[in-house]
Amino acid sequence: MNISMFRLFLLFTIIISIILFWDYGLSELIRFISSGDTHQMAEVIANAGSIAILISILINVLINILGILPSIFITAANVIVFGIYGGFLVSWAGEIIGAVISLILYRWGIKTAAKLPTDQLKLSEFINNLPRLKQVYFLAVLRVAPFIPSGLINLLGAITSVSVVNFLIATAIGKIPSLALESAFSYNLLNLSNNYWNLVVTVIVALFLYLGIRKELLRLKARG
Repeated sequence: MNISMFRLFLLFTIIISIILFWDYGLSELIRFISSGDTHQMAEVIANAGSIAILISILINVLINILGILPSIFITAANVIVFGIYGGFLVSWAGEIIGAVISLILYRWGIKTAAKLPTDQLKLSEFINNLPRLKQVYFLAVLRVAPFIPSGLINLLGAITSVSVVNFLIATAIGKIPSLALESAFSYNLLNLSNNYWNLVVTVIVALFLYLGIRKELLRLKARG
């Protein structure tokens, strides 16, 4: 897949974002997204009418670029507006698009604009030396972890030589269990009176998932 296509897509996304969010103002928009106000996000998405899905995806893209807010907030907003299954699908699409755009922007900023040397970083060197399939698997395992700001993984991808396509595949695969758990957590939290035990089970599953991810990453590093 030609990288110029991604750049055109990135430019298109930026232009559409500016048009759709023009009334908010840049500082207000950043403050709104950084606040993590789930209900306000849900209100903005719901009020968007026929372009609600597009607005949700654009908010997700901006969250990915800012890199400081866990995806759970936009996932919860999507669950409120679209329901648990629809919210999962919209969040998944937004995470994939946001991750790819963030990777391109971060990589450009680090390697082109700032010209920072990243090849000597231990983690970057470790990932770069992995075969392509293992690179995808390693990043997918990282993506599985729920409630973690996507920007951290996007930044990690940016300092490596992993291709945009492989990064997209790893994100698409890894985000399925992660967002499924976040969607279930959000739904159960929003309906706490009827789903108390479901919420407890979701938290327990998340804890076991973290332990499994840690064990698998240690195994990969030992073999790498």
